[in-house]
Amino acid sequence: MSPEPVSEQLFDEAVVWHTHLREANDAASSGQQSDLIKQFELWKAQSPDNARAFAEVELLWGRLALPVKRQAQLSGRDQPLTRQTVRKRRGYIRPSLVAAMAACLLLFVGLGHNSYPTIMGMFDDNFLHAEHSVLTRSLSDGTVIKLNAGSTASVDFSAETRRVNLASGEVWFDVAHDKERPFVVHTKFGDVTALGTAFNIRSDAERVIVSLEEGMVAVNWSVDGSGAHGDKADLTLVAGEATTLSSEGVGTSVRFDRVATTAWRKGKLVFYQTPLSDVIDVINSYHAGHIMAVNPKLNNMSVSGVFRTGDIDQVIDAIEGTLSVRVVRLSNYMILLI
Repeated sequence: MSPEPVSEQLFDEAVVWHTHLREANDAASSGQQSDLIKQFELWKAQSPDNARAFAEVELLWGRLALPVKRQAQLSGRDQPLTRQTVRKRRGYIRPSLVAAMAACLLLFVGLGHNSYPTIMGMFDDNFLHAEHSVLTRSLSDGTVIKLNAGSTASVDFSAETRRVNLASGEVWFDVAHDKERPFVVHTKFGDVTALGTAFNIRSDAERVIVSLEEGMVAVNWSVDGSGAHGDKADLTLVAGEATTLSSEGVGTSVRFDRVATTAWRKGKLVFYQTPLSDVIDVINSYHAGHIMAVNPKLNNMSVSGVFRTGDIDQVIDAIEGTLSVRVVRLSNYMILLI
């Protein structure tokens, strides 16, 4: 009979040891490496289960370049007798870990693409990108602009107009008054025009939300450069009102929650019955690494609470403590929710 599969706790310990050993190979001195290896060998010698757990992790990591389906097939047969095969748990191999490690490879390969906005910001003062924290800039006309983490915008001022193109994310504007040059924020679903006012704009894949704190703005709908037309083409907001821009046009004006809308400028994250998938998107913008839910069934779980933007571990701990979620840290930068 095959031995019982190792416990989840022991498997997690093996993941931690595997991560420490890989990181030591890259950065540690020879003396530090020797000490770490001695500690590891002592841990592995404590029990045959420790060695089996590490063999599972090593086997999965060593083959993460293979397609997930092929990985599952290989780990079930044709293994050398001197190596531990991946044990089955409740009749199946650890598909979540296999898939997660394969996803890790794809993620690390693609990290270079995400560095483009940061590099652009180094060479172009008119290109603004907030990487993992809020970025505040004073523009040449005296306007103050704040970009939430993960947001990107560009500034295009001329003698006739003041224009900001919001590429993605969330931005707050305190616009300096200039009646000769209207201030226009261009989004993928239309323009927001103001003379002197303070407002917040958040853009995601499906819509743009405009929230006006002071003054008055005109919201005009257009998609792909087409002119606005129809009954849902434009709307004027007054202080305390918000609306949306989408592929369908301009939404109706509604009152908005100032506390929730302004929280990010005060270093707070506010979630109220927010799907876990949306929470992950938000905290990833503040995290130097990557957090991902391996099991798609987790995405619709609801999260509520107020957290600090500078303490992402607090959010992770709350998710693990209140939801049926297990956290696995593959390294300082890769966190899996299983």
